[in-house]
Amino acid sequence: MKMKKKRFIRFSVVWLLCSALAASLTACLGGGSPVDKASVTTDAEASAQKLDPQQAKEIILRGSFTDEERNRLLREDILYFAEEFPSKHKYPFTYLTEEAFNRQLKELADKVDRLNNNQVFVELNKIIAKIKDAHTSINYWDGYTYPLQFYMFGEDIYVVNADQGLQEALNARITAVNGVPIDEVVDKLTELVSYENESWLMARLPEYFASPVHMHGLGIIDNEKSTLFTLEKEGEQQDLLIPILNYGEEADWINTATKDIFTGLYEQNYEYRYLPEHQTIYFEYNACAEQEGLKFSSFNKQMFEEIEKQSPKRLILDLRSNGGGNSEVLNPFTKALKNYTAKHPDMQVFILIGRNTFSSGMFAIYRTIEAAPNAVTVGERSGGAIDCYGDVRMFQLPNSQLPIGYSTKYFEFSSSFSYKNPGEGTFIPDVEMTPAFEDYVKANDVVLNYALSN
Repeated sequence: MKMKKKRFIRFSVVWLLCSALAASLTACLGGGSPVDKASVTTDAEASAQKLDPQQAKEIILRGSFTDEERNRLLREDILYFAEEFPSKHKYPFTYLTEEAFNRQLKELADKVDRLNNNQVFVELNKIIAKIKDAHTSINYWDGYTYPLQFYMFGEDIYVVNADQGLQEALNARITAVNGVPIDEVVDKLTELVSYENESWLMARLPEYFASPVHMHGLGIIDNEKSTLFTLEKEGEQQDLLIPILNYGEEADWINTATKDIFTGLYEQNYEYRYLPEHQTIYFEYNACAEQEGLKFSSFNKQMFEEIEKQSPKRLILDLRSNGGGNSEVLNPFTKALKNYTAKHPDMQVFILIGRNTFSSGMFAIYRTIEAAPNAVTVGERSGGAIDCYGDVRMFQLPNSQLPIGYSTKYFEFSSSFSYKNPGEGTFIPDVEMTPAFEDYVKANDVVLNYALSN
């Protein structure tokens, strides 16, 4: 059995270097009134238009708010976003009105000459987050990160992994960052998260904690060289100056081969094992995507041959790491499960879900229940919404080349399936269990253990 390393997702997409999108900059901002393009450009526009994408990006990266050329390029990006995004997103103005969207973008364009790059991107991020679509986002991670990994237990943020040189930080609770109380830090970071329920916010906040660019853009820290964290451990508080890793640098992690007790056992997109001591087939489905070297249809055939051979007492489908993908990949499983449970109604089916169950991972819940109506869901409330956006596409801002992800479809599970869940904006499991910090320390997977013992 291949055990996997702790998996805490970090931002993996850096500023892309492919060619910039061609676009006219005739966006309308502020109350639907057209903005005079000349009012946001300089006399150097004619020559500047000859810049290739890499040149434009480098001017932004090395420029300050006193650089007029940098300011002009950023204003163009903001105007481009204002024009392109509403025409591409499925329902852009469900929560944020079009008037507010345009006004806030105009205000941002007007003050780029008073903001550094991180502040500009943070302010644009805040506007995007107000769309309240968890699939829609901007990625401006600059490659810097902390040699710490975080997890949220209740309302507290804990360090759950650290570099070997930061042993004292491991399993400590964060109480402040650079002297800013943790509640204020959480409130500020929350403004950047695109989320549709509290579970997804809990899943995403630790990623933002690991990213100094967000802390800096929000004014929580002064620079991206080091950060003072105030930590509480075993009743004692201490301040630790945490260095920042440059792009490409890796921490020497303390936890390198520990079972990830909250999101399953394996690194693969899908894996199964027969657990004879529990008379259980444990099927972990981490991504709705084909796995290199083993097509899902072949994998599923092997698994059901094992099921026929062993006649298990229960089957456990673990979706706690499933953040989505192609929802059709799972079809061979749900078809085979429906046929098997019709012949063997005594086999118990458990579906494990949690804060990282999202997007097509939600389809997997519903389709499994459709195949096995007596299935029992166990775990935390889902990070994915019951009715949610999806089918994500991407475009780039022409100068900074920052990628913008946006949704092109809206899926209504509440009306698409006969099964109805009482949750509003989140799937509520039949047996709701939220692992505590003490469970983590003891490596006690309370969710899996419940399924194995019932």
